Amino acid sequence: MKSRLLIVDDDEEIRTQMKWGLDAEYEVLLAEDRRTAMEMLSEHRPLVVLLDLGLPPHPADPTEGLAVLAEILGQDTLAKVIIVSGQGERDNALQAVGAGAYDFLPKPVDLELLKLLLKRAFHV
Repeated sequence: MKSRLLIVDDDEEIRTQMKWGLDAEYEVLLAEDRRTAMEMLSEHRPLVVLLDLGLPPHPADPTEGLAVLAEILGQDTLAKVIIVSGQGERDNALQAVGAGAYDFLPKPVDLELLKLLLKRAFHV
């Protein structure tokens, strides 16, 4: 049985590419906003979440992504949330790690590095 992984990103192309790259190893769930992410979390209980900070309704602002992080960790203290951020969001990603995120990766994501990080996250 594959481990469940939730990818939360408002960019459909990024969600699709990550799913394509990770689908062989994980049961990949997709969400484009906070509501869908929280529904997926409640229903499927993924162990690891890949979270973009720029989410609707204000995708240029990290506020929604940070709120989703807090809500995920409030609902499931064992979930490991990996922030996937753009280059301009590095300080926000570090803030997210300080708020409880497991780690962060800059966009564009190096798939091999992501796979190593996911292996570590699922086994710790």
